[in-house]
Amino acid sequence: MYDFQKTQLAFIDHLKDPDNNPFSHDIEPRRMAIYRDLFFNNIKGFLSSGFPVLESLYTTKQWNALARQFFAEHECRSPYFTDISKEFVEYLSNEYERQEHDPIFMAELAHYEWMELAVSIRKLTQSQIESQAWDTSQPVSDVQLSPLASVVSYQFPVHQISQDYQPSEAGEPVYLVIHRDSDDQVDFTLITAMTAHLLVTIENNTHLSFESLHQSMIESLPQLESEQVIQGVNQIVQQMLDEQILLPYSISA
Repeated sequence: MYDFQKTQLAFIDHLKDPDNNPFSHDIEPRRMAIYRDLFFNNIKGFLSSGFPVLESLYTTKQWNALARQFFAEHECRSPYFTDISKEFVEYLSNEYERQEHDPIFMAELAHYEWMELAVSIRKLTQSQIESQAWDTSQPVSDVQLSPLASVVSYQFPVHQISQDYQPSEAGEPVYLVIHRDSDDQVDFTLITAMTAHLLVTIENNTHLSFESLHQSMIESLPQLESEQVIQGVNQIVQQMLDEQILLPYSISA
């Protein structure tokens, strides 16, 4: 490795974790402090803007320590600033060892907060853009999950968590759809387990006709009468179409 590459790596290590990686090259300490603060404050700023609820559950000292630990320990794979939040979620889920003062739901809450950004910046292909422009007066034969929608489930009611409400143990699964409408507004919709199963079934098959969807759901819910399932499916699909969570895949002639 060339000397300049070694110097670059030493510089980076020092910026990320100055306490454990002193930088011995001839640079004025005041200037190094400026670089350290600039990089760390940028990272912390992205975390604070991306995870306001999670941050509100910590003292300033605790939040700074968590941000510092993420900056020092995690090797980000993306050069894009918008991916810092995603990297933080992955860090909490796969690398971070939860401390006594950390809420038990911190990884799920972070994922929930990140999903708003993820959906808000999700890009569409031309064909997907065209499918968004559906004239609701036209009948639909097949449906697909909007590319601007994601179905998620959590063991904690992350949509209710605040400084005043912090559950200490997991409960019944919570199902949500995070989706972006034609006005680029991101919304969170609480859904039932049946609706979540229906949407995931459609997503896993790319698209489904009403007949195929009816049959799939009847097989999944043998405890219910077929007609009851069909009526429930039709109501859910219509609601999801109205909210732009589902979109037509093909238009009936």
